[in-house]
Amino acid sequence: MPRIPKKLIDEMIAHAVDDLPNEACGQVNGKNNKPLTVNRVKNIAASPFRYSMDPLSMLKLEQAREEAGEYLFAIYHSHVASEAYPSATDIRQAFFPPGEFDHEPMFPECFYILVSLAQDPPEVRAFKISQGGLVEEELINSEDD
Repeated sequence: MPRIPKKLIDEMIAHAVDDLPNEACGQVNGKNNKPLTVNRVKNIAASPFRYSMDPLSMLKLEQAREEAGEYLFAIYHSHVASEAYPSATDIRQAFFPPGEFDHEPMFPECFYILVSLAQDPPEVRAFKISQGGLVEEELINSEDD
């Protein structure tokens, strides 16, 4: 069960709203099993139906994580008009090459967080995606620190 401070959840929701009408995407850095920062990443697909993270931004975030001794806690993105559940496209994108389900996803230890703007208030849910394209929901414990 991921423990995520409410302020980080609020940041992801704000990003989703700011990027309308397109999907928003980003990464959450963590350290010592705690999420620390929400990092917005440009959705180069510029689409309300899918996201594609800017590769240069992802590389810079990876370098900064290594220097700070942090790790990738979560990848997040929004759904503008559907539920907070990974679509078939989202699941395919978790693997490299996309859709190669016979091995572990690119980031097997991280959470995949979905922010849905289809309802008010927005819904935020976390998932683990594993080999075979298996999706399992992980209930979020939202903290106020």
